[in-house]
Amino acid sequence: MRSKDESSGRTFTEQARRTQLVACAIDLVAEVGYPQASLSKIAERAGVAKSVVLYHFAGKDELVKSLVLEVFLAGALDMVPPIQAESTAQGKLAAYTRANGASIASRPNNALAMLSMWTSYRSPEGKRLDQVMFDSITANPPAEDLAALDPAAILDLGQRTGEFRDFPIVPMATALRQSIDGAVLLLSRDKEFDVIGYCEEIVTIFDLATSKGEP
Repeated sequence: MRSKDESSGRTFTEQARRTQLVACAIDLVAEVGYPQASLSKIAERAGVAKSVVLYHFAGKDELVKSLVLEVFLAGALDMVPPIQAESTAQGKLAAYTRANGASIASRPNNALAMLSMWTSYRSPEGKRLDQVMFDSITANPPAEDLAALDPAAILDLGQRTGEFRDFPIVPMATALRQSIDGAVLLLSRDKEFDVIGYCEEIVTIFDLATSKGEP
């Protein structure tokens, strides 16, 4: 009898193959871009027939969903612990930025694959990736630990505790997120780009931007 992962109903061999195919998809999308990463090319990268990919995934869209989930979970493993280790909102905000940078630097293909899909992906219904993710989060709100990955929650905490000045949270959170995403764009142009140093500057900028300043 074949051993199974009870949570998914798949055998461990099947789960290992799915994991391999998702990893190959991430690397291929990072290298050639989402539009060029066909199922045939993903199969070729994995050293299997296209039929093997279609056995494990109904199509490219299902594979993409698994890819996004893998990237998200890997990032969460990098980011949640250092954020939760901080006791102040200021510390959490700095940890959020630094952990993002560390995750990008240690898993550049994850970040580059997401950048390509962010600009190129469309669901069968014509939705962009951010719209698909928004719908998913709305339907299934993240657990408390994963909620730490939302910079708006950290900014809200800082205002409630009196650490941060009064400012509109959504624009500030968006500016922070887009500043960090800028590191991925620069990395796509220069594989030697100093992501860690860049994110340290972001820490300084947003510390000044959120601070109440001198009493």
